[in-house]
Amino acid sequence: LTAFAQEIAERNVVVSAEEDEAEHNQFTEPGEYAQPAWAERSRMSASTSVYVLSPYEIFGGLLWQAEARRHGKVRHELIQQLDVGLPRRFELGIENEVGALGGDVRETSVMLEVRYAFANWNTIPLNPAISVEYLQGVGRSVRLSNDFELGQTKLRRQPNAIATRILCGQNFGEQVAYGLNLSLLQNVSREHGREFEVNQSVSYGLMKGHFEVGAEMRFTLTMETHSRDIAELLIGPDFAWKPTRQMRIGIAPLFGCTHDSSGAAISTLISYEFGGAESIVAPISHPSP
Repeated sequence: LTAFAQEIAERNVVVSAEEDEAEHNQFTEPGEYAQPAWAERSRMSASTSVYVLSPYEIFGGLLWQAEARRHGKVRHELIQQLDVGLPRRFELGIENEVGALGGDVRETSVMLEVRYAFANWNTIPLNPAISVEYLQGVGRSVRLSNDFELGQTKLRRQPNAIATRILCGQNFGEQVAYGLNLSLLQNVSREHGREFEVNQSVSYGLMKGHFEVGAEMRFTLTMETHSRDIAELLIGPDFAWKPTRQMRIGIAPLFGCTHDSSGAAISTLISYEFGGAESIVAPISHPSP
């Protein structure tokens, strides 16, 4: 009887877990600060971040980006990201970046981030958060600007920099998510250049948020001391799939809209979360033996 009761209990666990997985909806399930689960991720999409993680939630992400320049070789960037949520709407994060241009692969930079959300979700319109980042250059960067126009492919060393970002996010109904980032990066070593960037993402949830379709926009204005300003605008669709509660896979093919922009770019983001709304599982009642 004991073995039979244990077998029934195990079946109940499996069925309950499957039902909970099917019922999970990242557009409606709230986190610690009343934010929907999609806003609990450190990255809403490959280019856009919103809000903060719930306390002690951990976000791990792997982002690969490839850009086909109009002149020159395809450049690749691989970013490894780890973030942890803290009490009182704080978040800490670290990123490591590796770049590749042709056969030249370099460790580029390490970035440390502190993020803070001003209030609980839907208390302030667009739910603003502020992010302050310090970027430590450790090698040469594939983020070349006018070097392509000069027909050069020599990599330049990544300068140290400080970046400030305003992160906004908003849900519209129970299926639409929107994110907006405004950022300013200032080099603090070697070249005294700066970079202004605007990122936007919008997504629509399908099948209780297991699939997403949407669009992304990325505008970057690079201002350097000894060269002209470079304005890049890329726009394209965005697709995502959540095979499990904690895991998300997103892909965004983008297309250049200005002379300075890459002809095409593609971003792939794979992320996993530990804790937060994504880990909440309905309690399972076991039958008595």
